[in-house]
Amino acid sequence: MAKAKKIDAATDMQKTFEEQNARVTAKVEEAAKFAKGNFDAMMASAEKVSESAQVITTTMLQFAKDAVDQNFAVLKELGQTKDASEFVEKQTAFAKTSVEGLVQQTQKINEMTIAAVKDCAEPVNARVADVSETMRSGFAKV
Repeated sequence: MAKAKKIDAATDMQKTFEEQNARVTAKVEEAAKFAKGNFDAMMASAEKVSESAQVITTTMLQFAKDAVDQNFAVLKELGQTKDASEFVEKQTAFAKTSVEGLVQQTQKINEMTIAAVKDCAEPVNARVADVSETMRSGFAKV
């Protein structure tokens, strides 16, 4: 009889251990899934940062190339002027065009940057929303 009680106690202990082990394993798997979701969101955001930076950089480089080409064309034109008033007139028109172009380009880059920031934040914002919902539904209950 005493031996049967020991066997029952050992069986109960083994059963309790297996149940606790299953719970811990489930929580570890849940934590790993949670961490993977965070990692995936950060990687998606990083990819969007890279893509956006490439587009903005390409746009800026194209603008710089166009400005250099335009500067050389204007210098050539200024070199062919016949008098000072014609030179000043062309130089003034070029300065006005250059400033207007720079303002437009600055606005364009600003808009691209704002759009990029929103785009890059979207995966992280979605993850925060998922985590908030998970916490509300009981994930925090350990």
